[in-house]
Amino acid sequence: MDTALDLFVACLPGLEPWCAREFAATGLVPADSVREQSGGLALRGDLHDAFALCLHLGTASHVLVRLAEFPCHHLAELRRRCDRIDWTRWLPRNARLEVRATTRRTKLYHSGAVAERVELALREQLGPAPEPATDGSAPLAILVRVEGETVTISCDAAGAPLHRQGWRLEGAKAPLREDLAHALVLASGWDPSMPFVDPFCGSGTLPIVAARIAAGRLPGEGRTFAVEQLCDFDAERAAALRGSVAAGHREVTVPIGAADRDAGAVAATRANAERADVAAALEVVEGNWRDAPGLVDPGAVGAVVSNPPFGKRVGDARLVNLWQSIGAVLGRLPEGWRLALLSADRRLALRTGLPLKTAFLTRHGGLGVRAMVRGAAVD
Repeated sequence: MDTALDLFVACLPGLEPWCAREFAATGLVPADSVREQSGGLALRGDLHDAFALCLHLGTASHVLVRLAEFPCHHLAELRRRCDRIDWTRWLPRNARLEVRATTRRTKLYHSGAVAERVELALREQLGPAPEPATDGSAPLAILVRVEGETVTISCDAAGAPLHRQGWRLEGAKAPLREDLAHALVLASGWDPSMPFVDPFCGSGTLPIVAARIAAGRLPGEGRTFAVEQLCDFDAERAAALRGSVAAGHREVTVPIGAADRDAGAVAATRANAERADVAAALEVVEGNWRDAPGLVDPGAVGAVVSNPPFGKRVGDARLVNLWQSIGAVLGRLPEGWRLALLSADRRLALRTGLPLKTAFLTRHGGLGVRAMVRGAAVD
């Protein structure tokens, strides 16, 4: 039986090129088999590939395993077609499921009715739902998308979103999602042989992501994924992969500095770094951003990657002054230093006076934001 399935790696809009670059670097599946699409990457692979993608990718939010796709015109037909599919090929009997549906430009506009029909067909084959879990584990998410006259049914291989890596439990104001932080680090052009500095560290997402990359730790380490519950999932092969990943851990030998003037943010960074098992790799100071480790006495060529305050109004004099100061300080760094700054407005970033270019546009906290970089390749 052919075990290859259609997989879709979902990411934040705008991060598709960086997700593709990260994917290509893993070597998991031939890169020429991957199609970059709006919202992610489409490829063919088996359940182990889906597991490996969940483990390796820091810029992704979900990995979807397509279970079925068919034309459909009305609810009765939806139920009949779902009844004909052998769901036991993938889903265990008496599985805990959560069926969610979205509809777009279709006569099957009632998403609740769509989800209900699919769940009835699933339960007909899999048996009744078990009692709610007491261990906090999430049910298998079955995602139904109806677009026009096409129904696509997928299982979320990740379970909880991939950017929830389990170590960022302490928060600060407007914390970055881990996947957005990962993309910003990639866009900066930083590599683990370079010093790394974040002078506005907040809850520490950026320096922790960098430290974990430098330490050879994968984004999905320490997590379990929903794909491990599916039928025919090879647990022994997955355990071997986890073991090989753990064997690749290494000591961080480059300085990774972080600073924030807020004592709570500094405490959050240290607590999060401890959970991420990279506390020893970070030098975190409380104080003015200009005093961040690495900026006071810059040595070897490195990278400044940060999410400075950007507010919502570009005309705010304090923000303009801040970004002009950022430009003055970073502009004095030795030639070759990489820069990547997240901003809600290009005009504010250009107040730095630095030759910054847009690496990507995406969403953060309900705002459109852009990564502005210097010294890195930009598509």
